[in-house]
Amino acid sequence: MSSGLAFAPIAFDQFHRVELPRRIAAGNGARAAADLAGAPPLAFALPGGSAYTYRPRPDTVEIEAGTTDAATVAEVSVEAWSDYANELRSCFGLLYAGLVSFPKGGFDDLARWEPAVRALFHGRPIYEPAAVDLPDDLGRSFTLDEEGWREFFARTGYVHLRGVLAPAELDHIVAEVERLRGEARPGDGRSWWATRVDGTEVCCRVTYTTLASEQLAALGDDLRLRRLATLGPPGLVPTLDCLDGFAAILKQPGAVEGLADLPWHQDCGLGGHPVLCPGIQIGIQLDAATAASGQLRFLAGSHGTSCHPVRAQDEAALPIVAIDTEPGDVTVHDPHLLHAAPPPTGDGPGRRALYVSFVRPETIAYVGPGHAYNDVLFEQGDRVRSVDEVRSGP
Repeated sequence: MSSGLAFAPIAFDQFHRVELPRRIAAGNGARAAADLAGAPPLAFALPGGSAYTYRPRPDTVEIEAGTTDAATVAEVSVEAWSDYANELRSCFGLLYAGLVSFPKGGFDDLARWEPAVRALFHGRPIYEPAAVDLPDDLGRSFTLDEEGWREFFARTGYVHLRGVLAPAELDHIVAEVERLRGEARPGDGRSWWATRVDGTEVCCRVTYTTLASEQLAALGDDLRLRRLATLGPPGLVPTLDCLDGFAAILKQPGAVEGLADLPWHQDCGLGGHPVLCPGIQIGIQLDAATAASGQLRFLAGSHGTSCHPVRAQDEAALPIVAIDTEPGDVTVHDPHLLHAAPPPTGDGPGRRALYVSFVRPETIAYVGPGHAYNDVLFEQGDRVRSVDEVRSGP
């Protein structure tokens, strides 16, 4: 039976000589050009083979054979190139898997180009705050019985719903999460670990809770969560045995190594956008979320676009919202929305949350049991590392 998702190999030379110039002429060049003001030329190359330079112009991007004057050369295999062009791997997915090298320049130069590349290849707009129609109160929250939360989600890409789960229900979920945390061990393939400044190893994520707890797996049939899943396209199904299942997030104050804290990212940021999106991510908040405990932050209206990572000096000018929640509240976000989970600012316990994910049935069929795009994080060892740790070497 067909999965409904298929991605034909993309030939390096034919794409650059025929297909990409066609897409640029059709308007994709103009979509990318404004974002590339001041960016130096970038080249993609096959080992010992063809190469093409992407050269920004005021109103378009030109493609030239060779690497003359390219400030950065990203070298990839034929297979890695095809995955990148199909968006099955992003530049970050290439980095984590060790599938890109730089005879000239470096990874940061490729990452600088990533939104423009997606505009060139796929026609996806690059995020512009002024172009987004947003509600006046980005921090507004709702109850399930109130009107307006569907429209709010459609405009912002996220929504905060208060008091979805009762305290007694939450107690049972917390007990299961803590049981699984207690059973987790480094290298078990179903947990992520971080290191504190004193050298203590701490668990910061438990994946596939759905395979270890019937009670947590049953949340995929909860009528309230199913209702929230209808914020996505019709027919979404829960990720019980793939894509990390339902993952428990355990914020750890004082972590200095590992991926305990997530920088600005999209859930398809390692790759797989055409597989994972559209979908719905539902975060059941097990604790109060504040800056002190490591709350979520969203870039409102960024779903449907490509984005640059948010720099600290740019935050004041952007529609960023930090979500304060109480235990039993739920957050819902589009997986393509840019969001972050920065380190807790306090010394007390960090926030805990359980993420219940819904995707298309064809996504489940394509990915297959036990597989996830996050698996790339383990391709260079059994420990999840931050981007800075990967950049710095083995």
